[in-house]
Amino acid sequence: MMKVDFYFWGDQCPYSSLLREKLGSLAETGDFAVNFFDISSDYQLAGDLNIYSPNLLIFNDEHRWNGPLTEEHIKTLKQGGIPDRDPYRVEIGDNIIIGSLRGLTEETALDTQKPCAPQHDRGCCGAKAGWIKYYRERYDLPYLGLLHYLEGECVGGAEFIPSAGVPYPIPRDNSTAFLTCVYPTAEEADYKHFPLQKLEDKLPDLGYDKLIAIASEEVVFPNGPLEWFIERGYEDLVEVFYEENDQARMHLVKKKL
Repeated sequence: MMKVDFYFWGDQCPYSSLLREKLGSLAETGDFAVNFFDISSDYQLAGDLNIYSPNLLIFNDEHRWNGPLTEEHIKTLKQGGIPDRDPYRVEIGDNIIIGSLRGLTEETALDTQKPCAPQHDRGCCGAKAGWIKYYRERYDLPYLGLLHYLEGECVGGAEFIPSAGVPYPIPRDNSTAFLTCVYPTAEEADYKHFPLQKLEDKLPDLGYDKLIAIASEEVVFPNGPLEWFIERGYEDLVEVFYEENDQARMHLVKKKL
């Protein structure tokens, strides 16, 4: 029987709820022993496992997997194998897209479905809306990021929460914000430069003088590539972990605002 441990930061990412549902169905088949761990308040566990992304699967206590599971991946697991995939490498287009912006709140959260989970319906972001409401009210913030729109449709965004609320093993203080996600990364154009730039402009008004993030060399997971952040004035502080399956050499980066 395949043992599957699922670690997730609440519903920061819409794929967390989708994975919980899928894994629950797999557990019912009797072929998988599935365990669920919400790391939202378990900073020690997140640190022990070097978790730097909103969802992590570990197969048989050894093989780490980040992101969605396809039916092909599940078929491999049922046969006793470990799925594989190509690293998430994208050459970001030079053309910077500038649209309109709206604050990320529980009311706008469903709009993130289009750039984040286009193969699913908008309801997959319903749990994310509840997650946003909880952290927004906990830290008395008007929004948790800026969403980017073109012709009325969300095409990306830049999301944050106070570093004090982040379970990952990162520096935390009351004047530092953490970039949870900036997206999407596309070859045809740069959709994420504009919302991130405007978020950086607005964070000082919310009481933050620094923005930190986790960015990987060459690959996009969990944010990246690293060079994209360096080009935008971020300082590379330290390499924090190498996620082998994703070929993601992750770094902590910081920008003074």
